[in-house]
Amino acid sequence: MTKKKRCICHLLVMAYLVAGNNTLLARAQTYDPYESLQRRIQGLGVQHAGSVHVRSLGRSAEKRDLWLIELGRGSAKERQQRPAMLVVAGIEGNDLIGTDIALAWVEALIKGDKTDKTLSALLDTTTLYVIPRLNPDTIERYFAPCRIETRVSHQACDDDHDGLKDEDGPEDLNGDRMVTRMRVKDPEGDHILDPKDERLLIKADPLRGQVGTWRILQEGIDNDQDEQWNEDGPGGVNFNRNFPFNYSFFAPDAGIHQVSETETRALADFVVAHSQIGLIVTYGAADNLVKTPKVGGDPGRREPLTAIDEEDIAYYKKMGETYRQALGLEKELEGHTEPGTFSDWMYFHQGRLSLAIRPWSPALAVAMFKNEDKDETPDSAEASKDLEQEDPEKGNSDKKEDDTNQEERQWLAWHDKHAPEAFVPWQAYDHPDFPEKGVEIGGYRPYALSNPPAQLMADVSTKQQAFLTEAAQTLPRIRVRDIKVKHLGESIFEVKIQVENTGFLPTCLAHGQRTRAVFPTRLVIDVTDIRLLSGERIQRLSTLEGSGGMAEVRFVLHSLKQQSICFEVISMLAGRVSGTITLNQD
Repeated sequence: MTKKKRCICHLLVMAYLVAGNNTLLARAQTYDPYESLQRRIQGLGVQHAGSVHVRSLGRSAEKRDLWLIELGRGSAKERQQRPAMLVVAGIEGNDLIGTDIALAWVEALIKGDKTDKTLSALLDTTTLYVIPRLNPDTIERYFAPCRIETRVSHQACDDDHDGLKDEDGPEDLNGDRMVTRMRVKDPEGDHILDPKDERLLIKADPLRGQVGTWRILQEGIDNDQDEQWNEDGPGGVNFNRNFPFNYSFFAPDAGIHQVSETETRALADFVVAHSQIGLIVTYGAADNLVKTPKVGGDPGRREPLTAIDEEDIAYYKKMGETYRQALGLEKELEGHTEPGTFSDWMYFHQGRLSLAIRPWSPALAVAMFKNEDKDETPDSAEASKDLEQEDPEKGNSDKKEDDTNQEERQWLAWHDKHAPEAFVPWQAYDHPDFPEKGVEIGGYRPYALSNPPAQLMADVSTKQQAFLTEAAQTLPRIRVRDIKVKHLGESIFEVKIQVENTGFLPTCLAHGQRTRAVFPTRLVIDVTDIRLLSGERIQRLSTLEGSGGMAEVRFVLHSLKQQSICFEVISMLAGRVSGTITLNQD
């Protein structure tokens, strides 16, 4: 590129940044399509070149860049030797709020760097890696004229194993530019209408004498006439089911093998090449912070561990408490996991503290805004008495069943208050596949349950950013606490070096030691031209616990002259520190 072209490119980016300042408020109320996201990311790299470093990890299947934002001052070598944290968002095709949180956090750190000493110190001593959108191809479908929510990639796949690919996907039958749900009145169905709110349906319970009268399907027709609806739609692979730990072979969204996709391979290659990453936060459908995860079995047994090591669980518990406090949650919610997630792979195979966050769900919405809504949310116990009367079609055989759908009623009540447009009223539709049955189209809009409404995006993002900043400050950090040199006579010296971990997290989790994915911290001393009488030139240190954990290394040296000896302490996750020892016979 010529100098003139570079100048023009620079001016265009700067012009975008100036315009961006005038549209910051509007941008906070909507999600960014790929081109807009790319301009924001590249603009940050140009305007803050000293602390923001932008590059592409590769290209997606549809040739979009997978952008990486690296925050931290100093040379590339220095940044790769510091404690590091990785944030991954947009790994699933319906996670838009995760991308918004990650990029807004980067912007907040840059802005705070000028006025907040804590943030400035963080960028001086820590490397932060942020991948705002690993799945740009699928997320771009959110901005299509017809909105269809999906988590999987859009590469053709034979989901129903009939030799054809993507031959029976959903359709927008009623022309409202979105694909919602269909409920079909059918005596062979397995659902009944909710007696408290007929917009909802409940799975019929035979133990209560309930007989199903409705079936629920995604909006569309049976294209291949196999009496299955939308069983082989566009795509694809869910990138957050494509990683090695607990991988589900032959699952419809898992891919042909582990790390089979261009995007997931790019992410895996990156973390392997950046072994100093000690803390990972992944935004997606899994969550291990709203509730403390289960503890695994005996780590001494030969079987692979499938739950958190009991020696590591305290860190997950503490992180969960910090997270729930940041969000204003008064108690634990139900956590969730999925097979083959990136977050699980990073803990169970790579031995890192790996946090999974589902940034939005109906249950989280109800809990976060509980204090605001507690006086206005209707109590299901006081619903209309007419709906409590016996109705064979609804299966209202006793009063106890009114609580079976309580959680979903709360969700709908919350949306009625905060985002009434989220639920599309059911409307009758003359469906060609069900000519003699009543069919209605409606239900939640695409993305309504996985992403917050526009007016709450800023609030949700701010709370998540506060947690990310606090989490980044928990990384392990080593320093030399003390050096003692004692002359024992006849040119023999005893040297003691104390190494301390000033961070909150340990230099290695228990499971990191078990998998051997995290190398032990070591002290290397330069004993060229010096006789080492006791100790080793490379000395391994035990794991240093956080908040002041210490280890002491002792050497006995023989030196005929006064001199200084260099040493370096190297920790895979807690950084490096060097120093000198002066041998003085006086």
